[in-house]
Amino acid sequence: MITMSFFDQILGRKPDPTARWGEFQLPIPDFDMVEMRFGKLKFGDGLEAAAFLGRPAQVQWPREDYCELLYAAGGFQIDFDNGKFAYLALLIGPDPCVPTDVAFTYAKPRLRGASQESVRLTESTRRAELEKLLGAPTTADEDKDETVLSYEWDRLTMEFEFTPDGRLKRWNLFPTE
Repeated sequence: MITMSFFDQILGRKPDPTARWGEFQLPIPDFDMVEMRFGKLKFGDGLEAAAFLGRPAQVQWPREDYCELLYAAGGFQIDFDNGKFAYLALLIGPDPCVPTDVAFTYAKPRLRGASQESVRLTESTRRAELEKLLGAPTTADEDKDETVLSYEWDRLTMEFEFTPDGRLKRWNLFPTE
């Protein structure tokens, strides 16, 4: 049950759907490429399926039916479109998109199912390492500010963003349309 305060109602704010969830605890879940899930959370799951993660540092509603949950202590964000899990961003290294208004820790996500052993991705991960693990990207977009390698993997798009000096800074995942 989602509850709202009197002031939230007057100001037209959306309720916090995570208000009754437990506390967020590290470590962050692994991303399993075989099951296509982040911990227990699969793309298309409803918002309540994310309760196992605990409360995020921020809940934002940029659009009426679009909710962003920022887990600053874990370095990731999960988004829900029309109540369904639609986007995961793992913020791995310095980037202009990293929030500055909350205490933030960069993610060091673990990728399972791409090789015999799980692989930890960090700011030190280089393009050549990623290509050795996942093969050639579906597309590569390079400019002076960043390089983005995109992979389409079983109805899932994964984007890996690198700094100009080749350090991994962000990993985005979302269903391929």
